[in-house]
Amino acid sequence: MKANIFSERLTKIEDKVIVAGFFSDVRPLKGLAGDIDWLFNGQISKLILDGKLTGQIDDSLLLYSNRLKTRNVLLLGMGKRERFDSSAVKNTAKLLANKLSALNIKNFTTEIFGSGYSNLESSNVFKLMLSEFKKFDDIDVSFFVGEKEADSGLGIKLKEILDS
Repeated sequence: MKANIFSERLTKIEDKVIVAGFFSDVRPLKGLAGDIDWLFNGQISKLILDGKLTGQIDDSLLLYSNRLKTRNVLLLGMGKRERFDSSAVKNTAKLLANKLSALNIKNFTTEIFGSGYSNLESSNVFKLMLSEFKKFDDIDVSFFVGEKEADSGLGIKLKEILDS
């Protein structure tokens, strides 16, 4: 498994797929899903309002994008925010790795699930996600963190984790 931190603008990501997690009970969408929804002029929010996307665990949708360098966007439901604990992080990361494996996708960019809007510390979520992804030898993952986070203590902490 290869892993790195990507801290440039979302529109500069060049990968096979961008994976954005979202909670079933957090609106408006936050994190990467919220940024992508904004770029898509609210199309993801419309899918949610129409009941075609719920955010429940195992809810996912693969979208094609002509607004990003990365043409495929996978939206991944993470369930309810208050139930998003260490076990849920590991299960969601495992579910993601299995979905991508089934699609024969080995390279992807994702966020640190729930970073900044869940009860879990981002560096701990990062470690849990890495531990699940390491079980899949051929994965090449980039973790998207915003420019502010990359320059903060979080960015430094994540790089230290990767280097250890």
